[in-house]
Amino acid sequence: MLEAKQVTKVYRTGAGCLTVLDRVSLRVEPGASVAITGPSGAGKSTLLHLLGGLDLPTSGEVAWDGVSLGRMGERQRCAFRNRTVGIVFQFYHLLPELTAEENVLLPARVGGQGGGRRLHERARACLDQVGLSRRGGHKPSQLSGGEQQRVAIARAVFNDPQVLLCDEPTGNLDSATGAAVTELLFALQRQRRVSLVLVTHEADLARQAERTILLRDGRIVEDGASRTTRGREAQREGVR
Repeated sequence: MLEAKQVTKVYRTGAGCLTVLDRVSLRVEPGASVAITGPSGAGKSTLLHLLGGLDLPTSGEVAWDGVSLGRMGERQRCAFRNRTVGIVFQFYHLLPELTAEENVLLPARVGGQGGGRRLHERARACLDQVGLSRRGGHKPSQLSGGEQQRVAIARAVFNDPQVLLCDEPTGNLDSATGAAVTELLFALQRQRRVSLVLVTHEADLARQAERTILLRDGRIVEDGASRTTRGREAQREGVR
């Protein structure tokens, strides 16, 4: 289980201290889907980065299975990010000089696994799962925005993470492509039984999650089941 406990994040600027997150606590249960919403500047991406071990809180802690990320050494946190968490960014962050397959292989290279035949086969299997089995030899400049995001998703799931963190995964896509990427993310979550945490401004995307968290001014102001989940529960109650 991934958990944030009374997490505060403060940045020092020339004008003073800026509190981006203020005593935020949440749990991400195994296999759950959570959407984090709120206006720009609410602290959504900062919270996601803390959950992924990309940054550390000013106070409070983020823990994985009871172990604080802040108490890990840098090498341990790198291993956590490489093995336990898959991260999908809004702007893909693919290396332009590498092919799609080589980009998917990056977690193996970063983790010191090399690039043998078995790993290339796994990379191709990940690309096949996101519908890009024929595009593995193409570089990012030869792919559409939706295809680049699918490569980024394939890269994120390459090491079979237990948590998939997505920062505005449809924010740079048109509505039709965004809907296809949304469908893909939730299909992968079900198939791989991973926890899925999404930062999004998209109401349609947030409704797909089982739980929605609303951040405002660095604090959680709402936390509960999404409308879609409540609708499904009401349907089940009606059947009973």
